[in-house]
Amino acid sequence: MTTECGGIDSVRDNYLQRYGEAIRSYQRAGRNVFTELCLDVTSAVRRHSVYRLIVVDCLEKLPDGQTKVIEINVDPIDAKLPGLPIDAPIVWNGVEFRCDMEEFPEASVISWAERWISDESPPLGPQGPWTGIIHSVTEPTQRGDRIEFSVDFGSAPVTAFFELVGILAGRIQAVGSYAMAAGGEA
Repeated sequence: MTTECGGIDSVRDNYLQRYGEAIRSYQRAGRNVFTELCLDVTSAVRRHSVYRLIVVDCLEKLPDGQTKVIEINVDPIDAKLPGLPIDAPIVWNGVEFRCDMEEFPEASVISWAERWISDESPPLGPQGPWTGIIHSVTEPTQRGDRIEFSVDFGSAPVTAFFELVGILAGRIQAVGSYAMAAGGEA
């Protein structure tokens, strides 16, 4: 499926539709599930604490009292957005950014992530049945002559995507969901 201009909206809508269907299916089956819970993976050593935060798609409380994390994944779709070098299919919960190393604005990316991962006060408020927050951002790493990182945009509105693109302005070499398109996980 290829979309034009509003492609990012379509990518988000595709993910949230499938996410919602999965949650409703679990609930109809009588499963005890909770959505969008933020966990701090303190065992992970990271340059900044925001890189340790993960908002799980779904947490299931099992009959024996144990809990199980359920990740909702969908197939990437083709999207186009004028001025943005999208060179692989995209899935909303695994958008990878490949950027120029020179003057990479990591402090601004951290500030952006801290703002958008807060479930206590989402920047634009709840989005329908969702919290309206990102689910994670990976620590930017150097690969060859570029910096790479990925974002699980979760239930955040497309405004979050465009804010990040604005922060990275002029430094983006490529955007896609490379791991997901190759059959892996984001």
